Amino acid sequence: MAHTYPAERPLAGAGRGVSYMRHFLVCLVATCAVAALTVSVAAAKNGNGTVCVLHAKLAAKNETTGSTSTAKGHTLIKVRTDGRIEFKTQINNRNHETFIAGHIHQAPVGVAGPIVVPLFVSPAPATNARHIKQSGIATPNAGTTGAALCANPSAYYVNYHTTVFMGGAIRGQLH
Repeated sequence: MAHTYPAERPLAGAGRGVSYMRHFLVCLVATCAVAALTVSVAAAKNGNGTVCVLHAKLAAKNETTGSTSTAKGHTLIKVRTDGRIEFKTQINNRNHETFIAGHIHQAPVGVAGPIVVPLFVSPAPATNARHIKQSGIATPNAGTTGAALCANPSAYYVNYHTTVFMGGAIRGQLH
């Protein structure tokens, strides 16, 4: 007579266990979807929603001015659903160059263009700190919107100006 080992016998209620697990997973996915929608709707209602996030890597090699600045940096731009343009810039200024202004300009790579969004301007004091950190809410010039930046970021660049390179010391195209 053949002997049946316990591992060869079907488990009692095995079909129900799979059904409960499937039901649990469906409920979990549905709960996560509802939570995600609630968060995104709340962000849009309070104006903190983000339309786009843009970056620019700032370096002298990107400038059209012949800059030999040794500073390098990065600017992060967030365009909010209410139209606000928030920015954060960090510059590693190892030779303590004196930075006097920063802007978003409209022009493609290799071309100088007009200022469309002032970022760091007077009356903010010039700085020659080794590590420059700036942030704030920028107000675009007439005719420019955050939506325009989001629609075609490569048509804009960020640059920062020094006392030596008044036309621009470091620059980076938005992407």
